[in-house]
Amino acid sequence: MGLFQFIMAAFMQDTMLETYGETYTPQQMELFLNTPFWYYVVFGICTITGVLGSIAVLLKKKIAVPFFLVSLVTVLVVQGYWMLGTQAIALLGTEAIIMPMLVIVTSIFLYFYCKGARQNNWLS
Repeated sequence: MGLFQFIMAAFMQDTMLETYGETYTPQQMELFLNTPFWYYVVFGICTITGVLGSIAVLLKKKIAVPFFLVSLVTVLVVQGYWMLGTQAIALLGTEAIIMPMLVIVTSIFLYFYCKGARQNNWLS
């Protein structure tokens, strides 16, 4: 889901505007469309390392731990900026808090779960 969100946000803004233009207010769409470039770079790193970490876990590889660590750090940057560095909470309400917090909690869980799996030699 995160990878799809990254592709939509970074490469398909016209499609996003057509699809969600009537759902969101002009101020909300402006928030989405005026996101800085660095955000997309960090968001891309976040989603790609999360996907690679997930694949590594499925293959029972220790490389999953550093992938999830990078993903966790970048999740904190991306979601922290979204919640604290923009007007997202004022414009979107609780939606702007709930989903980022779920992503943060999931990222923390995945990192520590894989770290424990490596310590228990479940990953090779």
